Amino acid sequence: MKKVVVIGAAVMDCLVVSKALKLVKGHEVPGGIAICEMVGGKLEAERGLMESGGGGTNVSVGLHRLGEAVKTVIRIGGDDVGELMTKQLKREDVDLSMVQKGNGNTGLSTVLVAANGGRSIVTYRGESELLDANKIDWEEMKKADWIQLSSLGGNTHLLEDIVSFAIENGIRIGINPGRQELAQRDSLLRLVSKFDFFNVNRQEASMLLGHNFEDEQVMMKKMADMGIRIVAVTDGKRGASILTNRQWIKMDATTTKSVDDTGAGDAFVSGVVAGILQEKKPEECLKMGLANGGSVVAKLGAKEGLLYKGDMEKWVSKKIKMTEEWV
Repeated sequence: MKKVVVIGAAVMDCLVVSKALKLVKGHEVPGGIAICEMVGGKLEAERGLMESGGGGTNVSVGLHRLGEAVKTVIRIGGDDVGELMTKQLKREDVDLSMVQKGNGNTGLSTVLVAANGGRSIVTYRGESELLDANKIDWEEMKKADWIQLSSLGGNTHLLEDIVSFAIENGIRIGINPGRQELAQRDSLLRLVSKFDFFNVNRQEASMLLGHNFEDEQVMMKKMADMGIRIVAVTDGKRGASILTNRQWIKMDATTTKSVDDTGAGDAFVSGVVAGILQEKKPEECLKMGLANGGSVVAKLGAKEGLLYKGDMEKWVSKKIKMTEEWV
């Protein structure tokens, strides 16, 4: 069991599943497909769920279920939503002693889930994006074996402070950057070589590196040249890959019926990082990430499908197509 501090976003997810939600194709929509309902319309939902979300809470719970000792650094508001989030996280036995509480509102996400499991999310970040470096217990942080970062609301100063702290104190560090970190491309690129683990999806890798989406091998070689110790790139239903010491391993996604894609990326991160901390081989770490992601999308919400350590052993025993090459 390793000591892990997870730092990142915390929002309350309100999910609704409706067969009546339309999937509409259109050239004006990034990605070409939108989930929608007409203006002024009302829909009935078959299922609904309200649970803690955001990378900070999802990865904390995921790593704890896989056997690690986790403290979470998130920021919530002093409202009823914050109380509900705290109550839910206490049930997961995550250490909340480093949670920050502000005077504003806890972050919220409305998640619209279509019949095929695809979802669209509208997020109000609230207190979540106001993490205060002065309120972090840096002395307690020194006890960590690993620091795992999710979105910091684009706060590059805080990001740089945490990275410098980890290096100065010999603590390994990983990141799954959020949209606002990725938008500050130059700042993020200056830091990537300092991470022990760096995770993005294939589209994010393309934008970050300025390479064509189809040039997957070129992108992996570029990241290897940057000196990142371990890189994982997810590719949706096509699976994911992991790069260590210029060895590039690709695996297909696990075969599961998608109910809701919410939290799949955070589940993948939890699985891979747990594998790294448990000193698994790269292909085993990748398989743990894919297994956790596959389990999560088969359930509604970001946490119900997160695997426990015993369940993970059953999932990783399944055979998955794998390829290997050097870049």
